[in-house]
Order: sequence, then structure tokens, then C-alpha cells
Amino acid sequence: MTALLDGPASVEPTGEAWPPPPGTAVVVLAQSTTSLERGLIAGWAAGLESEGRTVTVADDAAGAVRAATAADATVVPAKVVWLPEDSAQDSVGELAQVLRRGPWRGLGQARLLARHPERSRVLVGDPARLSELRARFAERAEATGDFPAFVARQADIVLERTERRVRGDRYRAPRAVVEEVLSDRDFVARAEELAVRLGRTPDGVLADARAYLEEMASEERRLAIALWARLARGLHSRAYRLEVDPAQLARLRELSASHPLVFLPSHRSNLDPYVMTSVTYDNGLPHNHVLGGINMAFWPLGPLGRRVGAVFIRRTFRDNEVYRFVLARYLGFLVAKRFNLEWYMEGGRSRTGKLLPPKLGLLNYLADAVEEMDLRDVLVIPTSIVYDLLHEVGEMTSESKGAVKQAEGLGWLLRYARMQGRDMGSAHVSFGEPLNLHEALHSQGVSDERLTRSKVAFEICARINRATVATAPALVSFALLGVGDRALTLAEVREVLRPVLAYTAARGTPTDEATQQLGTREGVERTLALLAEHGVVERYAGGLEPVYRIGPEQELVAAFYRNGTIHWFVTRAIAELALLRAGACGPDEDPVATAWEDAFRLRDLLKFEFFFAEKEGFRAELLAELVLIEPQWQSKPASAREIGPALRAAGALVAHRVLRSFVESYAVVADRLAQLGDAPAHPEAVVKDCLGMGQQYRLQRRVTSAEAVSSHLFRTCLKLAANRDLLAGGPGAAGRRAAFAAELADVLGRLEELNRVETARSLDPTTTGSPA
Repeated sequence: MTALLDGPASVEPTGEAWPPPPGTAVVVLAQSTTSLERGLIAGWAAGLESEGRTVTVADDAAGAVRAATAADATVVPAKVVWLPEDSAQDSVGELAQVLRRGPWRGLGQARLLARHPERSRVLVGDPARLSELRARFAERAEATGDFPAFVARQADIVLERTERRVRGDRYRAPRAVVEEVLSDRDFVARAEELAVRLGRTPDGVLADARAYLEEMASEERRLAIALWARLARGLHSRAYRLEVDPAQLARLRELSASHPLVFLPSHRSNLDPYVMTSVTYDNGLPHNHVLGGINMAFWPLGPLGRRVGAVFIRRTFRDNEVYRFVLARYLGFLVAKRFNLEWYMEGGRSRTGKLLPPKLGLLNYLADAVEEMDLRDVLVIPTSIVYDLLHEVGEMTSESKGAVKQAEGLGWLLRYARMQGRDMGSAHVSFGEPLNLHEALHSQGVSDERLTRSKVAFEICARINRATVATAPALVSFALLGVGDRALTLAEVREVLRPVLAYTAARGTPTDEATQQLGTREGVERTLALLAEHGVVERYAGGLEPVYRIGPEQELVAAFYRNGTIHWFVTRAIAELALLRAGACGPDEDPVATAWEDAFRLRDLLKFEFFFAEKEGFRAELLAELVLIEPQWQSKPASAREIGPALRAAGALVAHRVLRSFVESYAVVADRLAQLGDAPAHPEAVVKDCLGMGQQYRLQRRVTSAEAVSSHLFRTCLKLAANRDLLAGGPGAAGRRAAFAAELADVLGRLEELNRVETARSLDPTTTGSPA
């Protein structure tokens, strides 16, 4: 249908129900903010008065219900939107347009209409007979609910769908969330069941539910989102070039048209949510509802965040069943309405640079909603965010040594923003293979619900790792950390890097342009210069030629960058250690069987540090690594005599670079546990003791890596110790603890042997390596 001659163009429904049949009574529910908009809607509505239709324009839902009651009229919601010059991309124009909505907005609209009539639209939502609306209300709400308010919410929803046809998918704003959730019949019934179980009154539980919903629910506002997007871009764009694969973005836009998406990014920086805002907003994706701790709700982030989709969650609520129920239903409401979600499954920023074990809390609540509401189209998007360099790494490595984390607040925010003024390279955002959550929850073949969800969470983390880019600073840090305190010339750095780069190419590791340039002299020089500019690498130019090494007190910082890439090398490292063990077999031992047994022991030793495939998948991955080292591994039995030369001829020996700091840290904990004999071990006391012991071992050269003296690594080792029943104490504990220390000492011995082989080879200019 066309608009009147002097009125704006209209955007109308496209289904079979439009236009209303001839002879229909129509009530237009006008959502107008000015008399001009009211007049434009009335002018458009006059165009419906043909073929025997009668049309009434109502200014609110209550008036629409009164006007429609007698004739069971068709209710048609309508509103006017004012578009910026480039409605798809011009965020400045969009922000300016939204800002026109002040007391002067009628005058501004009249001027805009006179000059640019093409920038106004009458949006028309899908029509519904009043009797249909009453039927929906009866299905979803209590009989005592507010029917006009329900009609207003339905009008908001259908108009929002129409508006997305004009503005794109950038905005999906749930309206009147609290009332819509609380008026849902199933919500009320389950709340009453919960009240019975808790021995409380239904009214009391519903009152608490309302309070919790009002605390966590957000409503996106166009002005706030436009402002937030500009603030986010301003915060990170001075320091980083944002790198995202356009093909991955195109696929996400396609998926978002038919699925609610749940983005679960890795969490290495406080910048992560701001970077994700730019990725979604600048590329026309719906704005995510970001779930985060309520500690970040301080002014001005709190008030602004609620208007851009931030959902602030209490830090502890395990014993509050009403809160847990409300959170699950709210998440279910959002994904059922196809609003996208985002949260950081690790539970906090990684202090070590590698992906942390997932926290199941929020995933559990979403899984509850998926199961209870039978939501079959929710797609989890594993998301990797990795930075070439980070300002906050120094702060986080200090926390690893026992420093207290700085509390967030306005002062913290301003200082943090000032830090983002220097070039830090690129921020790489990449997306792993989507996971249908409903299918994943029903495909594990496990009856234990918690185990099933844990497997799903670990699969998500594995997909994040597989999407993570190996950055140039990470690989250079990886190379330099493996040579100890020795400084290298540029040629020596390139020689150490060469087999590592060959290995990443052979394994198909994702890389960026800067990483690909590491094969050139200029590319290595650029990366070393960036690391030297920020103090990670020390450059000495007072001799015949410059030499480079990891800077003083910068080992933990360099390790943070290296650890963003380390997962690509872990299976290779285990293969090297297993082959070395097999090479030491006696005449009565089978070296092949010994290698496999040792590999699985190492996998168990490191299971709280890294994400390994299930046993058969791990076996296949390990076999691929063994074949790279010794191509004849499958076709003929290997003898202990043959293994040693094959390992020494391998192009890249990485085990000492990958695992030494972790094993040394574990060895410190194992020694402390052994010192306790049969006495019980208290984890936090052990961590405190190990910080002192670790420093002592460093001074004695019993620990070679500064990163091994880390409270974060000590705590992970204590998880392993608890899993092996090494903390409770009692009869036999001393023996088990001594065996644990001996196991780690054996692994450390092999790592030292591999280090000697690699060091001797890197000092020999005639040595060359294969792509393996």
C-alpha cells in the first residue's frame, strides 16, 4: 500500500494477513512522540479507509482495546522512524538523530521532513484481531493480568521486527521485560511450585522474583547503543587494529537471522566486551546482551550498561533458589525471543594467557532453560579474542606473585582508558564452529547431567582453542623463552623460529599476516621492535650487532603472550617426552607400548592445565605427531635404538618451551606436600608456602623459569593433587606424595635433556631441521 501524497513512505507487513480484508474494522495503535508523528500516522491510516474498512486511531493500548472491543476489530500498531543519512552504517548520523528527541524534537522533525522527506518512514506491525490477542493473553498470562499492557508489549514486539527490516539487525530490544516474564503462565506456575518446595507463600516468591528481575533485566536503547559503540571504538582503536575474518562475519549474520546466538569468548582483557561491541555493531549484527558481574555496575558503567544490554549478575547466589530460578528463566526468555547473549565462561580474565577451565554456572542456567522450554535452535559461538600485546599483563603477572587485585571503580576506569594510547598491534577476533546446545546436551551418551554439561563446556573451550590465531609476538616469545638468559642475534632468532614456523604450517595453525611475515628478516625485526618498545624484549646494540633476549623481570609477561599459542604445541610436547622415555627402554621393554603408556600418564598429569580430546581422539592426535617426527612409526615397529636419533633429527623440539614452567611449578607443590608427610594439606597455606619455596628454588637454580613461581599454577596443581587424594593426609599419604614428587622429577629430567639437545643444535650453524 502506498502512503498519501505528502506523507512519508510506509513499511508494511508482508504476510497474508495484510492488508486487512475489505469491510474490516481497524484500530491503529499509534506509538507517537510528537503531534507531527501522530499526524503522519493518521494520514497513513486514512489510506486504509477504502473497500468498506472503518479506521480508528488510538493513542495508547487502553484506548485501542476500548475502540476494538465492540466489533472485535483488527489492531494495527504503527510508529514513525527518522533515518540518518546512511541508515545502515552512519553511527554518527544515527546518534545525532536520536539526540534530536528532546523538548524541541517536534520542530526538528518538521524541519527534517521538509528538507529530507525520504528519511522518514511509517512502520506498520503485523495486525491481530482483538480476540486473537485475548487468546494469546489467556495462554501466557494470569487472568488478573493487565490486558492493555500485554497489547502494548505485543505492539512493541511486532514493530521491532518491522524496524529491523529498515535499520538491519543491529538492534533487538526487548520491551517491558519484567512484566512480560512475570505475566507468563508457566513462569507463575513454576514459581508457585518453588514456593511450596521452599515452604514459602507464592506471593513472597513472586515478589522476590520481581525484585531480582528488576535488578538483572536490561532494556536496550538506541541512543545508549550508538553512544556505547562510539565509546567502545574510541577505547580500543587507539591501541589496536581490529582483525576479523569477513567470511566468518557473513556466516554469523546468516545464522543470526534464524537462530539466537550465544557468544562465549576467551577472556584475556577488560577490553574484551568493548572489542565485541565493535565487532557486532560495526558489522550490522544484533547487539549482544552481555552477562557480567555486578561488581562492574558502578557509575557510569552501570546505568549506561543496562541501556546497552548488560545483565549484571550477583557474584554469589548458590543458596538462593529463587534467584537461580529467575536467572534461568530470564536467559530462556532472551533466547526464546532470539536476543543474542555473550558472557565469559572462564569466570574471569586469564592471568596466565591460556584458556582457563570453564565455569559451568551460567551455562547450567542456560541449559536448564533450553531443557525446560525445549529451545532447539540456540547456537553457541565459541569466540577467540587474542591481542598482540596488552597493557594490563604486568598487573596480572603481579597477581600471580601474590599481589592483591585492584578494585574496579570510576578512577580505575579512567586510568584504564588512559593506558590505551599506545600502539599495541592487533586484536584478533575469530569464531569457532557453532554448537547447537540442545543437540550437544543430548549427544554425549552420559546419564550424569553434570558430566554431560561439563563435556559440552570442554568441547566449547576446545573449539575456542582451535579458532585462536598464533600471533607473531606469541611465537617470538615462544622461541626466546626456550633459550634461557642467552641473548640472540637476529639471525639466531630466525634460526630458532624457523622450525617452529615450519611446524605451525605443517599443522595448519591459524595465523595472521604478521605471523606469516616471520619467515622474513623484516617481519622478525618488526615483531622484535614491537616487543622491545614495550619492554618485553631487551635489545642491546653496543656490540658488533644487536642481540635480543627476554627483558629483566619480563618472563611472566612473555609467557602470557606465549601461552595464548601454547595449546597448539602441547600434544607435540607430550610426543617428544614419550619418545624420549621409550628411547630409554631396557631390552625386555616394548618401546612402542612404553611411549603410549607414558603419553597417557602425561595427559593425566596435565589434564587441569590443557583441554585434551577424549582418549581415542587424543590417540589419533598423538599418532599424527609421532608420524611427523618418525614417518615410519606406523609401518614398522620402532626400537629404542632408533627412537633417539629420530627425535634428535626432528625439526622442532618444543617440550621444554611448552611444559617446563608448568612442571617446575607442580614440582614445587609436590615437594611441599612431601614435606608434610601424612599431615593434611590446606590449599591456601600450601600456596603461600610455595611462593616462598619457589623463590628459594629460583635462587638455587632448581627452578629455571620465573613463571613457575605463580599462585595460579600452584592452585591448578592443587586441583590435581586433590583429584589424586593427596591433600587429606592420613596413613599412606606420605608415600603417595613422595611418588608424585618422583613422577615430576622424572618429567623434569627429560625436559632438561630435550633442552640440552635443542641448545646444542641451535648453537651449531651447520644444523638444519625438517618441517616436522
